[in-house]
Amino acid sequence: MLQRRTWLGLALGLTLGPWPGESAHAAAVPDALTTLIPPPYQAQALTPEETPHFTRRKPYREGDHLVWEYRLVVTETKHPLADGTPYKVYAYGNRVPAPQLYARDGDRVRIRLVNETTVPHTIHSHGLYTPQRMDGATHVHLGPDGEMHQHDPAGAPLPVAPGEEFTYDYIARPSGSHFYHCHVSANEHMARGMIGTFVVFPKLPEPPADFDSVLLLQEWNSKYAKQGKPGDPREVGDADFFTFNGLSFPNTPLMQVKQGARVRIRFVNAGAQPHFMHLHGHTFLVTHKDGFPLREPMLMDTVAVGPAERVDIFFIANNPGDWPLHCHSPPHTTNAGVYPGGMMAHLIVGPDRYPKSGEGPLGPGIEAATDAWRDYARRYYASLAKAAR
Repeated sequence: MLQRRTWLGLALGLTLGPWPGESAHAAAVPDALTTLIPPPYQAQALTPEETPHFTRRKPYREGDHLVWEYRLVVTETKHPLADGTPYKVYAYGNRVPAPQLYARDGDRVRIRLVNETTVPHTIHSHGLYTPQRMDGATHVHLGPDGEMHQHDPAGAPLPVAPGEEFTYDYIARPSGSHFYHCHVSANEHMARGMIGTFVVFPKLPEPPADFDSVLLLQEWNSKYAKQGKPGDPREVGDADFFTFNGLSFPNTPLMQVKQGARVRIRFVNAGAQPHFMHLHGHTFLVTHKDGFPLREPMLMDTVAVGPAERVDIFFIANNPGDWPLHCHSPPHTTNAGVYPGGMMAHLIVGPDRYPKSGEGPLGPGIEAATDAWRDYARRYYASLAKAAR
């Protein structure tokens, strides 16, 4: 958790036994499944992983559904800010951000949540059509004592208490870039790291990408690092550290791609402030908003991503060299006011980081891909209309 991690690292290849309650006759999924998952995610999504605090099983067939099964243990630990300050956090899988989860549209998801902390927690799968009992939201109500309570005693689902566990079980839909977070005392628990991304792959193949990465946007107020609590809502603008996937520049990994590579980046804003994502040297196509493809993709070089929003961009890396990708709110590219830092990463296109010659872009740019994404959106919504008949 405290080490610098790449965004597209391979998972551990371990063989796992059946979980309690799992059928011993659950059918293994053939290797042909890889044809249904975009290549940049195949190793991550399909390779089993098991640690003391996180388990990802290889998908398996159960009846009419493919099943994606996970175990997340919530711990109390510390996450280092860019200056080394340890921030007291709650952590799904003992990681900040939480492990990235995957499924396909229409497949079954099972997430076993084990609470090893001293307070209740839940999982809210933001953007997914879960049954109400699997929504993970606490039903706050005013009790007869005049105090606010975190759950409604009249049959509403309860948070997972310390020392307890619960399995969230639902069909993954719709497809898109989503995220999950704790919905108990959300202002505190989200600010303390209880957030992870969730990619649901569509049934309908999308235009391919050679590089596909998720960037989780968060901000941190070091004033509250020791106790973890985020403080008064009026201090929402007082954050002094800003992160991509839990890391601030210069610790954000480089994104290195070949000249002409098709690049997709999925921004997920898990914080309380809007961020304005800008890429140097290229124009990108905004293809998705909150997981849904845009009927008319938009050409931009800066896109606003508000709290809880997901925005996917796609571009052709046709301009050689080293290009910053950053939030264009200047304070957000600092570490406690010291520039450079915060929400900044570098995209390196081609083998030469600092070309000594050339006139910029080479070959076709994003305009060549616009028609493909427009056609995909048309087919996507046509398939939804057909399914609704």
